[in-house]
Amino acid sequence: VEAGRSVFELFETKGWSSIISDDLCDRVLELICVGVGLLTGLIGVLFAYSDDQLLEALDLGDYEKLDAFFIGLIIGLVFSSILMSVVGAGVNAVIVCFCDSPQEFEANHPELSLEMRDAWVLAWPELVIFE
Repeated sequence: VEAGRSVFELFETKGWSSIISDDLCDRVLELICVGVGLLTGLIGVLFAYSDDQLLEALDLGDYEKLDAFFIGLIIGLVFSSILMSVVGAGVNAVIVCFCDSPQEFEANHPELSLEMRDAWVLAWPELVIFE
């Protein structure tokens, strides 16, 4: 709780509170999870069509193909959401570190810092990157 409060205060003092409300990265990662879920659902249907006895032990009745889709969908959603949560945490860490110490990033990685600042200005032109 204390770390979250410190990050929020850091963003407030820098005038970056609009970044907190902009969940673009999270929305993209959620969309990727849905896409992966749908794809694995379709793969489940393909498996069900290729092997008629695949889900026979579950005794699902006439809806084996539909059930295969939902089983694949759930598996895809769960695994991709686990992976994308790691990616999202990494993105959040980069944003916080960049907000806290952009000068250190510039000193250690000038090319990457220039790319990040250029992308930052395109996304949030009203924000000041360096004080």
